[in-house]
Parts: sequence; C-alpha cells; structure tokens
Amino acid sequence: MAESSGEQRIFLRKASGLIRTASGTDTFIYNFGLVSVGLGVASIMYYGPAYYPGGHLLWASLLAGVVMACIAFGLISWTITLPRSGGIYVFGSRSLPPFLALTLSLVEIFAWLFYCAIAAYWIIYLALSPALYLIGLLSGSEAWINASSWVLEPWPMFIIGSLILILSGLVLNSGMRFYLTTQKVVITGALIGSGILILVLIPYSHDEFVASFNAIIGPTLGEGITYESVIASGRENGWGAGWEGGIDWKQTWLVATWPFLPLIGSAFSIAIGGEVKSAERSQTRGMLWAIVCTLAIWIVTIWLCQDRFGYDFLGAAAFNYTEGVGIQTDPTITLMAGVLTGSEWIAALTAIGFILWMWMWIPGMHTFGVRAVVAWSFDRVAPDALGKISETRHTPSIAIWFCVLVTVIFMALFVFTSFFGTIIILIEAAVLAWSIVLIAGIFFPYTRPDIYEKSPIANKKILGLPMMTAACILGTIGSQIAFWTLWSDPVSAGHDPTQMLLVAGVFVLGVIFYFIMKGIRKSQGIDVTLAFKEIPIE
Repeated sequence: MAESSGEQRIFLRKASGLIRTASGTDTFIYNFGLVSVGLGVASIMYYGPAYYPGGHLLWASLLAGVVMACIAFGLISWTITLPRSGGIYVFGSRSLPPFLALTLSLVEIFAWLFYCAIAAYWIIYLALSPALYLIGLLSGSEAWINASSWVLEPWPMFIIGSLILILSGLVLNSGMRFYLTTQKVVITGALIGSGILILVLIPYSHDEFVASFNAIIGPTLGEGITYESVIASGRENGWGAGWEGGIDWKQTWLVATWPFLPLIGSAFSIAIGGEVKSAERSQTRGMLWAIVCTLAIWIVTIWLCQDRFGYDFLGAAAFNYTEGVGIQTDPTITLMAGVLTGSEWIAALTAIGFILWMWMWIPGMHTFGVRAVVAWSFDRVAPDALGKISETRHTPSIAIWFCVLVTVIFMALFVFTSFFGTIIILIEAAVLAWSIVLIAGIFFPYTRPDIYEKSPIANKKILGLPMMTAACILGTIGSQIAFWTLWSDPVSAGHDPTQMLLVAGVFVLGVIFYFIMKGIRKSQGIDVTLAFKEIPIE
C-alpha cells in the first residue's frame, strides 16, 4: 500500500528495513560477548589489587552483578514495552523532551564508541604484546621480544587498532545474519581460551609459580630480582600504604567499578530490540543469563589467579608497571599463565582467548552506535543518509562506516594524546543517561498509557504497581549505586573538573544538534515532534 504524504513526513519511511533475525540464543551471545568475560578478568586482576589494596575482588564482582541485574530488570521492561532498535534513544524520545532524549543518546553513543576504540587498544596492550614477549623469552628469540615493544609504540598501535576496527565494519556490513554467525564462532573460541586458562591454573600451586617466575622473569629484570623483591619494591613505592591486611570494605565497594564496567554489556541487546524474535523471553533471558554466566566464570578464574599468583604480587607488580616506578614487570594474566607453565603455547592460546573476548566487544559496540544513529534518522533528527538500509543485506552501510570512522578518530585521540588517554569518566556519563531513562520508565505507564497498554506486561503488577514501574524503580536504584561509586572513585572515573567539562560539552552538543536538525526539517515542511507522539517504526 502506498504511503501518504503525512506518513512520509513523520518518519523517514514506513518500515525500518531491519528484520527480526536474532533468536534468544543470539541475544544471549550478543550480551555475553559484550560483557567480554576475558577483558573483565584482565581488568579486575590488573587494576583491582594495584589501586584498591584490600578490596575483595570476589565480593566486588558479586556486588557489581547484583547492581547490573537491577539495572537490567528496568531496561528489560523498556525493551519489552518498546521492542525497537535504537537503545535508550527510543525509550527516552517517547517519554522525555525530545531534545533531552537525543542528547542522552548522543552522550551514551559517544561513550560506547570511545570504549570500542579502547577495546582495540586493550587487545594489543593486554593480550598481543604480553604473548609476543613471553614467546620471545621462552624461545630465546629477540625478534619476538622486540615485536612486543614495537606494537605498543603509538603508530603501530594506531594502525593495528584501526585495522581491528575496520574489520568489525566489514563483518557488520556483510549483514546481521553473518554477524550473528560470526558471534557464535568467536565466542566458541573465546570460551575455549577461558577454559584453557582455568585448566592450566588448576594443577599448579603458588610455590610453583614463584619458582617459575624467579627462573624465567627474574633474571630478565636484573640480578637478584625475585618474586618477593617485586612485592617489596611495590611497598617501597607506595603500594598498599595504610593497608595492613584483611578485607577493606570501602575498597571492595570502589573496586566493584571494574567488574561493573564490562557487565554493562549484558544489557546492550536493547540496541537491537527491533531485530530480536520473541522479545519478552529473549531479552529477559539474554540479559540475566549473560550476568549469571559471566559471574560463574569470573569467580572461578579470579580465585585461581589470586591463589596461584598471589594478591600482593599482582597488586605491587601492576602498581609499579603502571606508575613507572620500582621493579617493573607486566603482570597480565596471559603472561603470568605462560610463566607458570613455562610454555609459549599456553601464553599464545590464552592470549588468543582474551583477544576473541575483547574482539566481541568491538562489533557489538559498533552495532549499538549504528542502531542509535539509524533510529535518529528514522525520526528525522539526523541526516537521511544515516538511515539508508541495503535492500539485499538489510544493513545500514553508511551508518556502519560512520561509526567505524568515529572509533578510528577516537583511537587516534586515545593513542596520540595524553588527555584522551585518561577519559574514563565517559562511562559515568553513560550511566547517568541510563539513570534518567530508567527514572522516566517509572512514570511511563501513567504518562504514556497509549503505548504501555499495548505492551505484553501491561496487565502485570508487582506490589500493586505496574511491572514496568517496579522494574524501573529497581533499575534506578542500581544505576544510582553505580553512578555514585564511579563518582567516588578517581581511578575508574571520579569527577575531574576538566573531564567533566568535556562531558558537559557533549551534552551541549546534543542539544545544539537537535535544534539545528529541527530547524532544517521545519524548512523542509517536516515537524519532527510528530514522530515522538507515535510508536517508533518497526
């Protein structure tokens, strides 16, 4: 049936061009991959003992899991009520002032695409370089050792990172079905890598690691350097100052930010809501099972790493290495596993596992950004070209390569500038954006009954409240705990005035962008506000 001119003026076109391709399994894998279990282990074990001495990593991980589960319940209610692609933009644009919805979405996408670039950096820093170093050390090849240093130089890192980001674009541009199939292959390899790490750690003891470290790494660092001297050097240079052993519950609360950061990915299927089959069942299971499975792997791996390598050693070594003081040795998990076994093959295989986990983050975050800008375009608040969908592959090619280009630019800023190398606060801004949308969800059943009453959960109540209201109250509590934890921690985010100014600038940019697009559309005879009164196109 032909569209009326009125319909054309509201939305870019009558149908999105995206199809419901993702099954419940696909949704789970998408979220599970975006948690990036390997990256989570790497960052928790690297930064946790180094900057939060006394912080209990297992309790912190469980706390982060509970907080994220609360947030997930709120977002599940949103994506069931509005099963469309576009993430919080779709939710916010039907419940908040349109300029605010677009601004929050822009802030969120700015953060996720920035972290997409950081994921490419971490592939090189936390997996590739340590693996090359240990292979060279165990094989006696100076070339491999030199290569491990070379990939960390700015230009090689930028080029390799950019190629990783471009590869993601090629996968996504091949179509959603191809991407979902790729997901299955990659996560299989990633799980095998995690399994190898766990199986490698089980039969060995702490004493065996100490002996291996003293035999393999110690001599390369200098005469007489041992496992114990690394710890002593860390303490001399300030690691663990004021900590006398035992659990420090404040540090446990703060270190929870590091497992929370990757766990955010467990809810990223809100981005592809319009492409998920049986949204109520698939989104619920996809998010919650991603959290549960992640925690299960983390608990086993973190306990084994602490027991085998030693909490004090990991903390002191990472502190010295990142601060550039004392005896410096890189205590990445891939490297330490290789040292424990004395096998370059183990180092290579565990590194590949970490690379695959981190790789899954990249096309997943690209997809999140792509679906947001496509949704903007459909509502006529972004250029029409960003909403163009291939009729054969059902992919928004222009939006894909636009987001890839943005991440390459972010990669350059991260590698070549000192300021952008420390912008962790963006995650805090994204959590704030989620908080605002979750607060809006509390009132949505009352403010937009025309939409909510068509939802599968419209007749369900919890303690006399609409299910969405109850779920979003829980989500708001979780997001506020996460936000204030980040705000209180200068290591993971904090509230550095200069960095906050950047975040404020992104908010302002979002507002300016909205009103510019509104003005352009008005000159074309299009009232963009009409779209926000309707359910987004399917």
